[in-house]
Amino acid sequence: MFKDKYGPWAFIAGASMGIGRALSLEAAARGLNVVMNARGAETLAATAAEVRATHGVEVRELAADLTDPEIGEIVAAATDDLEIGLFVYNAAVAPIGLFLTHPLELQLRSVRANCATPLILLNLFAPRMVARGRGGISLVSSTGGTQGAVTSATYNAGKAFEWILAESLWGELGDQGVDVTAMLVGATASPNFNAFKDTLDPALCDRADSEDLLDRMRNALVNPTEPEQVAIALYDGLPNGPVTWSKPLDEWITTRSLAMPRGEVTLTWRALMETSTRPPERQAR
Repeated sequence: MFKDKYGPWAFIAGASMGIGRALSLEAAARGLNVVMNARGAETLAATAAEVRATHGVEVRELAADLTDPEIGEIVAAATDDLEIGLFVYNAAVAPIGLFLTHPLELQLRSVRANCATPLILLNLFAPRMVARGRGGISLVSSTGGTQGAVTSATYNAGKAFEWILAESLWGELGDQGVDVTAMLVGATASPNFNAFKDTLDPALCDRADSEDLLDRMRNALVNPTEPEQVAIALYDGLPNGPVTWSKPLDEWITTRSLAMPRGEVTLTWRALMETSTRPPERQAR
């Protein structure tokens, strides 16, 4: 059973909204107590209350910034008395825009959130799982992590790090009873993403049967996955790593982009950013 393999406690980083909220609720629905981490204490408290009320499990809130240099000590102090059987890293800092327009400090925050902190927390939780001979780890990466990306260079590079790290740990830890996956998430419905989706030109995004990568990427933008679907796919796929997708379209995009010349893939992303949105005058409401 899920609880026997991955319980009694889950630690979910980036747990209060969107995918993180869905991950917290779904873990609780499967019988796990949950340590929920997010930066904003107020939203975190509201989501934690929802998890408790809906599923009756124990919930521990940890309001902490995952880019804090002391994050390892902060998380250790909050979880030392708990048996963490499931670790899901769902956090990110995502600078959007041309690389040279971002201050270095923002880029470094992105690297800390997407690369350094997962390493720190893996070194905290994974040895204990190995010692028990059971556990689960999922790093929530992105289909973007398989592609060079105009306007999200640092973010996509960080998600590539998570993807390859998870695949590698799947090979190292699986024989020791610890399941590891990279969850390659595509476009996912959220308030911020839905606002962006409203600026897309439907005429450019309706070619669902096309075999062209750009057409399928555009189609994914107007058909985002619900966070609840991502959470179910992640947990269902945990024993079957090293990679999980929330739907077949995301897997298709990943497989196709990896088979293409790298420059062509990067230029496809640029075309996606340059041509998929409506002209500004059509965005007015």
